[in-house]
Amino acid sequence: MRIQRSNRKESQARTRERLLHAARAEFARRGIAAASIDRISETAGFSRGAFYANYAGKHDLLLELLGRHQEDEIAQWEALLDEAGSLDQALPALRERFDAFARNADDFLFSNELQIEALRNPAFAERYRDFARATAASTRRLGAAFIARAGGSLVSADMLGKALQSFSQQLIAEEKLGLGDPGQSPGARMVSIIVELLGAGPVPPDGASRPGEEQHS
Repeated sequence: MRIQRSNRKESQARTRERLLHAARAEFARRGIAAASIDRISETAGFSRGAFYANYAGKHDLLLELLGRHQEDEIAQWEALLDEAGSLDQALPALRERFDAFARNADDFLFSNELQIEALRNPAFAERYRDFARATAASTRRLGAAFIARAGGSLVSADMLGKALQSFSQQLIAEEKLGLGDPGQSPGARMVSIIVELLGAGPVPPDGASRPGEEQHS
C-alpha cells in the first residue's frame, strides 16, 4: 500500500513538472491572458482533465512557478552572503546577481499580473495571499542574512525584506521603461539602497574598502 501511494506521488510530481515546464513556455510566448490551458496540457502530453487534477487554473500554476523561482533566487543571494569576508566584498557578486535577475522581464510581468488578478478575483485572492505570505517570509529571511553579514542595521529584518521586495519591482520597471540612471545598473542601485538601509555608509567602488577597513587578499 505504501509503495502504491509513493508511486502515485512520484507520478503526480512528474506530471506537475511537465505541466510547469510547458506553462513557462506558453506564458513567455503569449502572456497570461492569452495562454491556453489546452495548449499547456497538450505540450506537456496530458489531457485537460490531467491539468485540472493538479491545478485549479493557470493562475494557480503560475503561482507555483513564481514561488519556486523566487525561493531559488533568494537562496542564491543567501549563499553569496554566507561566504566569508565583509559585506563590501560580497557587493560585486550581489550586483551581478540582481542585474541577471532584472534581465528576465517575464517573472516581473507575471508577478504584477497575478497581483491584479487577485485584486479582481476574490476566489483567487486567498491562494494569492498564501503565496504573498510565503514570499514575505523568504524576503524577511534574506533581510536577516544581510543584517547578520553587515553586523547590524538601521532597520529590522522585516522592514529590510519589504524594501527588497518593493524596490526590486520598482528598479526593474524603471530599467525596462528607460527611467533608470544610465550610469547605474539596477543591481548597482539595489545594493546602494541596501547599504543605506543597513546604515553601512556609501557603496565603495568595486574592489575598494571603506575608510578604516583593510582589504583582504
